[in-house]
Amino acid sequence: MRRPRMPWRSAVLLALPFALGAVLLSCAAPTVEPAPESHPTAPDVLPYVDVSLRPSPLPDMVAQTGVRSAVLAFVLSADGSCTPSWGGQTPITDPVVVEAARSLEQVTVATGGATGTYLENACPTAETLAGAYRTALTSVGATRLDVDVETGVDAEKIASALALLPGVDVTLTLPVQDAATGLTAAALDLARTVAAHGVDARVNAMVMNFPDEGDWSRAMLRATDAVVGQLDRDPSRIGITLMLGRTDTGPVTGLADAAGVAGLARDRGIGAVGLWSVGRDNGDCPGTATASYACSGIAQTRFAFTRTVRDVLAGLAPPEDVTP
Repeated sequence: MRRPRMPWRSAVLLALPFALGAVLLSCAAPTVEPAPESHPTAPDVLPYVDVSLRPSPLPDMVAQTGVRSAVLAFVLSADGSCTPSWGGQTPITDPVVVEAARSLEQVTVATGGATGTYLENACPTAETLAGAYRTALTSVGATRLDVDVETGVDAEKIASALALLPGVDVTLTLPVQDAATGLTAAALDLARTVAAHGVDARVNAMVMNFPDEGDWSRAMLRATDAVVGQLDRDPSRIGITLMLGRTDTGPVTGLADAAGVAGLARDRGIGAVGLWSVGRDNGDCPGTATASYACSGIAQTRFAFTRTVRDVLAGLAPPEDVTP
């Protein structure tokens, strides 16, 4: 049954108050500027933090940069056993670390690193190693694990342990041999062994501390492309990590260098850019001749690298105040 039509004059008169109200509401409503849109495939920015630092720089980093993701480094063997600890000395349930992690939205736990006794070597079996990984993750409520391998390990044991961790997002952080080659042979073997065990791990290449070609910025870019070419995987499952300022082997990564590498990562569809490290992202020791754990060795404002990489990855211009 059809509804009877309203006479058009009556319809117009009834509609006028509603139309007038809508106009008045639109005039009274404040104008809100939309937030700048990030790049549609923006990689994650993942600052590493040395959890042995007191006080932790994490709360200040979050407050001053808005970056709420970080990698807590490093979990090592306690007294040569299969018991996980921070740096080989601090209990894995340390309240300072746990409290700092609460300021984050995305927490990753990293094992290994450049020095110390690896859990991967101290734990006798894949099952005990997987248990140690679970304990470390549970201590800060994390589901992301970064296995940083910079020494000799049993690739089969690590791969088997990672296969026992369903629901854990795994990253393998691995060294680069040189700009032309990309990952070292041992690193590539570990990545392939883990993949063969059905673990979809992100491979994070450390574009640092390899032989300098005379143009460090170009060397890092070449190394990044070499790693992408080596790995038969979606670029979103590849990451790269920079060492801020003066590196262990001498070359200096400046802010412009970091911006260039971040831009390349964004353009290649790489999934993450890591920064070593939050505690070094300051200008407290400009001109130092050797790398320090507590400063970058160059003149910069605090957290300038984090803010630069954050903005470049989002497709924005770097902040204007990143240098003094």
